[in-house]
Amino acid sequence: MLNIFDSKNSLPALILFVKVIVAVLVSACVKYPLHGINFSPFTGENQHPNWTVITEEELQQKLGTITPFTNWVRTFGCKRGLEKVAELARARGKKTAIGAWISADLNANNEEIQSLIQLLQKGVVDLAVVGSETLLRGDLTEAQLISYINQVKAHAKGVPVTTGEIYQNYISRPALVEACDVVFVNIYPYWEGIDVNYAMYYFDIRFEELQKAVGNKKIIISEVGWPSEGNTIGEAVPTLENARFFFINFVSWAEAKGAEYFYFEAFDEPWKWTSENPQEAHWGIFDKSGKMKEGFLDVFRGVRMGDNWSGTEKINGEGTPQIELTYIPPIGSEEFLVGKVSHVIPRHNRIAVYIFNGGGWWNKPYWNTPTILIMPDGEWKCDIVTHPSDVNATKIAVFLIPKEVAPPLMSGEPTIPQSFYESSLANVEVSRS
Repeated sequence: MLNIFDSKNSLPALILFVKVIVAVLVSACVKYPLHGINFSPFTGENQHPNWTVITEEELQQKLGTITPFTNWVRTFGCKRGLEKVAELARARGKKTAIGAWISADLNANNEEIQSLIQLLQKGVVDLAVVGSETLLRGDLTEAQLISYINQVKAHAKGVPVTTGEIYQNYISRPALVEACDVVFVNIYPYWEGIDVNYAMYYFDIRFEELQKAVGNKKIIISEVGWPSEGNTIGEAVPTLENARFFFINFVSWAEAKGAEYFYFEAFDEPWKWTSENPQEAHWGIFDKSGKMKEGFLDVFRGVRMGDNWSGTEKINGEGTPQIELTYIPPIGSEEFLVGKVSHVIPRHNRIAVYIFNGGGWWNKPYWNTPTILIMPDGEWKCDIVTHPSDVNATKIAVFLIPKEVAPPLMSGEPTIPQSFYESSLANVEVSRS
């Protein structure tokens, strides 16, 4: 037996003893590990995935930090040391979702694809991910991405192959859905400006829309999270408390739904910081030094929230559906139009907004997004100034409609069809001068 008080061996023995005690304490706290974590190890001030080669020692250290808290580990590339993650995570009893980073650089893409194929041949990959938001960035065409997916599938030996994309790109691209063995989807209420209190309600609606679009194909959430610092986007405020709230709220939703997911992300990554988007560096469950953020341990201890995502309780009970405008921006203002509904189930209905400008009616906020979600408390908001001249609109018309009703698309027509008034549950029109 090693004597930790022996002068010759005291320091290494003490370090070992402390590590064992810490491991025991951590294991005791982690009663409820996550399904999966997105793992990128570039946390040093001068580290960057474009040039830093991660050593095996550093990978072991960082994997040692996160693996007690998750069942799966997901990477975004398999070069510059990341090709070792699969075997190291497997050695720790974890399943692996290994990514090939796909960009506009075709030579680099080929290297990533070949590295991923080699790992598949070694049998250390449980899910192969060909690219992350490649189409969102516009780096490749859909046909090019599908070609890479099929190239990997030819060597997958039964391992499912997919790509990581936003939900809109799966809904609008049936060929991409067909090419993927599973739909691996990113959904971020933060980036869409949703108040954290309504984020999972919004998330649940978008998830349901995706389910309907992809049919029986399995969906795994590839990225979801909330930053602890950075810019406010719409109603989405990045604070430590909001990040903790969202973390607990999301895991509560995922467990209630039986959804598989990879939370974004393991560590804060300083290399992502820019003055325009400082929040990019603050998505981690752990900070850049490997310390878990305050309050996040609650998730692993089993702290959960009740259902705040269904939105199926009728606002103000039974009665005739009503709509009111609680704030009408004056002419010249770029503020949002705000309103509230009563006596309807918010999830089952939508708001359609039109402005009268330049002699005709126009959908708001956009032609391709002609309806607005109603929040669980009945409130809704609409950006009615999505073109500089919109500040001069003289009239606003708002309709409460069942979600199945498609509002007419207006691009300057002088009147809104009477049939739409008749199909709405309630409507209101106001003038501005």
